Amino acid sequence: MKRITFVLLAFLIASVHSASAAGENIGSLSHIHSVRALGNQIILGTHEGLFEYLNEKSVKRISPERFDVMGLAISAKGFYASGHPGAGSKLKDPVGLIFSSDSGQSWKSLALTGIVDFHILETNGKEFYGADSGSGQLMYSSNSGKSWAKRGLNPFTDIAPDPKIRASVLGVKDGKVFRSLNAFKSSSVIKTTFEVDSIDWIEGSLIASSGKVLYESTNAGTSWKKLITLPAPIGTITQSSSMIAVVMNGVIYSASRSNLEFIKHQKK
Repeated sequence: MKRITFVLLAFLIASVHSASAAGENIGSLSHIHSVRALGNQIILGTHEGLFEYLNEKSVKRISPERFDVMGLAISAKGFYASGHPGAGSKLKDPVGLIFSSDSGQSWKSLALTGIVDFHILETNGKEFYGADSGSGQLMYSSNSGKSWAKRGLNPFTDIAPDPKIRASVLGVKDGKVFRSLNAFKSSSVIKTTFEVDSIDWIEGSLIASSGKVLYESTNAGTSWKKLITLPAPIGTITQSSSMIAVVMNGVIYSASRSNLEFIKHQKK
C-alpha cells in the first residue's frame, strides 16, 4: 500500500515569531477564515487579505488588495472571493463576488457588489453555491455568477459540489450529509455510520471529517474508508490532486497523496 505522509505545520500560533525574508509573520494574522489547497500550496483567506502559507513561522501575501476574505473558492480559472474591503480599498462593501485570474494580483467584480457577503463559497465550473451572512440565504448560480437563485435560509455548515455532475451537491447539517441533484431545490440524507463535521470533494476523492477521524469516499459517499485518527477534533479540511490539508487545534496538517498509509511527523 502507498503511504501518505502527514507534516505538522504550526498555524495561528499565539506567540510571535520573526518572519522569513520570503513572507510575513503568521502571528500577525488576526483571523483566518478560509483554507484552500492548490496543488502543493496552502492558500489562506484572512481578515488581512489573501496569503500563501509557507511554513510554521511565515506566510506570503499574494494579493496587494487588502480586504477581509470571508469566502474563498479556487478553480482552474482562478480565485473567487467575497467579504469586505480593507483600509484604502476601492471595493464596495460588501464586495459581492469578485474574481482574480492572476492568483490575486488583480480583482474584478462579477456580481452582487454591495449586496452579498458570502461566508460559504464553493464553485464547480460555472456553478456557484454561496451562503450570504447578511440575509442568511443559500444562493446558487449556474452561469458563472451572472444570475443567482435563492434557495431559502441556509441550513448547511459545509457544502461540496460534485466535481463531475451539474447541479449535484452535498451539504452538511446537524452531523448528516444531504445530497441534492437539483442544486438544493430539494435534498435527501445519505446514510453514514458516523456524524459528519465537514466535507470536501474533488474528482476521484470525497473526504469528510468526524471528530478526530478523517474519512474518504471514492463513490460519491456510498461507502467510506477511514484514513486517519488525529489526536484532537478536526476543523477545516481541504484537498487538491496532490495533497490533503486539515486544521486541528490551531495547526495545519498536510498530507502528500504519494502514499496511502498516514504517518504523522511532529514539529521539531
